[in-house]
Amino acid sequence: MTLGDVYEALGTPALFSIGPRDESPGCLVEQAVNTALEAALDEAAALLLRKLRNTSVAELGRGVRRRHARAAKQRVRPRA
Repeated sequence: MTLGDVYEALGTPALFSIGPRDESPGCLVEQAVNTALEAALDEAAALLLRKLRNTSVAELGRGVRRRHARAAKQRVRPRA
């Protein structure tokens, strides 16, 4: 199972809550900014989804166990 599976099980919620303020602006500069922003958000979403699909829940579990072990070692070290 991957984080992508979890994301899909949650109903594929929006990845980002930002975007153009006005979907159809009259200003040519705002149109250009919106186009660039939308392209950047699409690229970022594709990268994030790829990462989610390639990250297993088991891999995260192993990372949590390693962190827990390091934290436990730090707690038992005698202080100088």
